[in-house]
Amino acid sequence: MNAAAQRRLERRDEIIRAFWRVARSRPRRSINVRAVAAEADMSPANVLHYFSTLDELQMTAVSGAMEQFAEQRQAILDRPHSATARIFSMIDAGVPDRISDELRQVYESVALLSEYPEYRPVHRALTERQIMLYRALIEIGAGTGEFVLASPPGMIARNLVALEDAYDLYPLAGDPTPREECRASVRSYAELALGLEAGAGAAASEAHNAGDSSDAREPKAR
Repeated sequence: MNAAAQRRLERRDEIIRAFWRVARSRPRRSINVRAVAAEADMSPANVLHYFSTLDELQMTAVSGAMEQFAEQRQAILDRPHSATARIFSMIDAGVPDRISDELRQVYESVALLSEYPEYRPVHRALTERQIMLYRALIEIGAGTGEFVLASPPGMIARNLVALEDAYDLYPLAGDPTPREECRASVRSYAELALGLEAGAGAAASEAHNAGDSSDAREPKAR
């Protein structure tokens, strides 16, 4: 990469970081090129030199956030814990206490996919990756005898991801259901689908929380 290309990449990264700072400090409707430019200490014209529209900037920023989310979920899969403990950690991560600005932007960006179809593969890839991670854990647990599956692994995995999405959209629509109640609902399905005793999910989460104060309930990977 030559010096000019490196500088262009650095400037784009600066603008993306400025976008997230603005996104965290104000509602989506208040984000505009002028605000991002001021945060990045550059002119609006300079921002538009690197990103043709605010929507393009948002989609680029969201793509990077989705990759970070996927990496966080992969880290849960890689833990040296039982399949049961890991799958409930995934659920805790997937239904966080607070919908982060990054996650909110991910969901809001879906409306832009018709205008920016080139980003559809990024969204699809994140969903498929989450399903793959769940499926891997389900197959591990079935292989070790921890799980007795009520449905094929892929079906259970897709349902878990779909439930996460639904419960993460609820607060964005103003639903006041407590987040722990939302997590308990997803755990309940997992217990039934995996052949686990009722309450196994809550017990696994409590045990993990007791052993690690930095538990998985960070803003979700989706």
